Amino acid sequence: MSLLRNQEGEMMQSYSVSCKDSGMDCPGSFTTESKEELIEHVQLHARKAHGESNLPAEEIEKMMRVASPA
Repeated sequence: MSLLRNQEGEMMQSYSVSCKDSGMDCPGSFTTESKEELIEHVQLHARKAHGESNLPAEEIEKMMRVASPA
């Protein structure tokens, strides 16, 4: 699981996903503060790196790992 630190150094909830989570042989990996931001990053990566023009948010959410503050 991954956690992010905010500007004050406090641990906070984060969301992460990697292409390997979907079975792809790709080193792409993303960690963000919000689901919405993660979905945007993954959709952009899917278009640019894999030519996937329409990766539904629901598919990304299935791969998503949620990390909570320690």
